[in-house]
Formats: sequence, structure tokens, C-alpha cells
Amino acid sequence: MVDTTEQVTEEQSNNDGQRVITREVNHESRDEHVNRGVRVVWFIAALVVTFLLLRVVLALLGANLENQFASLIYTITDPFVSGFRGLLQVSQFQAGVSRFELETLVAAGVYTLIGWGIASAIQLLSKKS
Repeated sequence: MVDTTEQVTEEQSNNDGQRVITREVNHESRDEHVNRGVRVVWFIAALVVTFLLLRVVLALLGANLENQFASLIYTITDPFVSGFRGLLQVSQFQAGVSRFELETLVAAGVYTLIGWGIASAIQLLSKKS
């Protein structure tokens, strides 16, 4: 069942003594708003996860942090990864040394689950009883 809202704009004009009414109707459903919200949540989650996976690739390749691109990616993703440092018994972070950042992969998985949870909550809370 689609719940619709009707937004109407009317114009009146007289041509040869006749009354002409032009109506513009815009149908927006609640489902469209919910879908838009879910898409925004998934877009943000995908953006965060993409940057995290890019960080994993750069770490595997031993990217030089003096490079502006590598430095930018590490700067952007550091707040998302900092809570996961020390979670697993892996080697300490060293710039420019090739290493597998398992904690970053765990962070990417957690942020994917958070995105899924928020998107599901939006859909569940928007359903009518």
C-alpha cells in the first residue's frame, strides 16, 4: 500500500469568458523518502568502507606516507580505525613498511554491519502497523 501526499498548484485564467484551471500534482510517497534515506545510509557506509579498503591496499604495498595521496587516505581513515587498534595481536603500525592491516578489515566489516543495521532500522520504523 502506497501512502501518497498530493501537492497541488492551481492557476486560473479567463479566455473568452471560460474558466480554465491548470493543476500540477506532485505525488511523493513515504516509501520514496524511506528508500532515499536507506540509499544515503548505504552510500555513506560504502564510502567509508571503500576508503578503509584503499588503506589496506596501501598498507600492503608499503605506501610512503610522505606521498600526499597516501597521507590523505591515512588521515581520512585514521579516526575510523583508531578504535580497532590493539584489538588483535598483530604487529604495530609502521609507516612505509608493508603489512597486512587486519584491524582495518575488521573495521570495514563493522562499519558495513552498522550501515546495514541503520538501513534496516529505517525500513522497520517506517512501516505502518
